Amino acid sequence: MTTTYNPLLVVFSAAIAILASYTALELSSRVSRSQGVTRKLWLLGGALAMGTGIWSMHFIAMLAFSIPIYISYNFAIVLVSLIAAILAAYQALYIISRPRPSMPSLLGGSSSMGIGIAIMHYTGMAAMQMPATLQYKPHVFLLSVIIAVTVSFVALKLSLGFRQRTDRKWSKLATACVMGGAVLSMHYTGMAAAIFKPDLSKLVEAAGLDNLSLAYIVCLLTLLVIAMTLATIYINSDRGSFQR
Repeated sequence: MTTTYNPLLVVFSAAIAILASYTALELSSRVSRSQGVTRKLWLLGGALAMGTGIWSMHFIAMLAFSIPIYISYNFAIVLVSLIAAILAAYQALYIISRPRPSMPSLLGGSSSMGIGIAIMHYTGMAAMQMPATLQYKPHVFLLSVIIAVTVSFVALKLSLGFRQRTDRKWSKLATACVMGGAVLSMHYTGMAAAIFKPDLSKLVEAAGLDNLSLAYIVCLLTLLVIAMTLATIYINSDRGSFQR
């Protein structure tokens, strides 16, 4: 079947992936300087913000996708994909926030992070309800997982290196682009692996919202979460500077 994408939603999905990654990097330095319960709270907050952003990127990109049949989504399965994204983000942020993670830790962390992103993607794909069957090209499927793991490793490695440099804002932005690109590259490779075969025996009930309206709602809610997280970071940073 012929596939098309809504260009506006594709741009939104990319911007959210990068913004969520930048927020996580801002939080990583906060986590590394914290201890005890405070550190756990910052770590959890960062995982929620980044994971929600990664998931939102995926879901909006899914809504941007169009084939000549009606598509709805099972929101229970979508929720499972959100949890997978948060767990992958927690793993990434935990490694980034450590003072000197070893190479085995980076390799293990990037593997679990990449696999977590892949699980999020393919769980989200499983949530699609449509009068069609979904299959995958095995070699492209495997390639998408390899890309997720590889670029996750590069993102973690770069974030640790940039943390030692003085041009922190630009470094974090560059790293956020790489981390966002990790999710984007995996997502669209995974989409290229998909094969949709019409099956008119399947009945799909129409949802209350069209894809464009649903994408706008998800985008706005995600931006709200990220904005609140960044505001918390900067307010606490200002208080710390004032106390010193």
